[in-house]
Amino acid sequence: MPRKFFKRISPDPKKLSQYQSLSWLNGFLHNTQLWGFKRTSVAKGCAIGLFCCMIPIPLQMLLAALIALAWGANIPLSVALVWVSNPITMAPMFYANYKFGSWLLQTPVYQLNFEWSAGWFWQQFHHLWKPLYAGSLAGGLILALVTFFTVQLLWTWQVRRNWLRRKR
Repeated sequence: MPRKFFKRISPDPKKLSQYQSLSWLNGFLHNTQLWGFKRTSVAKGCAIGLFCCMIPIPLQMLLAALIALAWGANIPLSVALVWVSNPITMAPMFYANYKFGSWLLQTPVYQLNFEWSAGWFWQQFHHLWKPLYAGSLAGGLILALVTFFTVQLLWTWQVRRNWLRRKR
């Protein structure tokens, strides 16, 4: 069952409650919806994590945890899936988001003459931020919706398949 896989890779809330630095989480550690592995909680957690990884902001993990907390999603999955955008994948993801945003906003793709300086970065950012964030939000929303329904379908399919195997 998918639940066994997710339980095996996630942190144990009881062990987390023993750490002093995480004591502020104690009120949330016993909420099974936030740490449990039910189909909807996992699907929401995956969708939130992948949505947040598409947004070019600092503290993506914190954003994912807060949204998961507000929506009753699985927190470990939300936070872990943010790491899909890592130093290796970040540049291609954000470039694709920028091109998608340019297409959405009907603006031409801005040609860059790269230079290593903070002044150059802020000057270019002035031209790039609207298409980048429009593409990131729209792409993240599409990815989140596709992920949510895909996890729901795959989970249901796996459970039915296991049930039919046991029946034989």
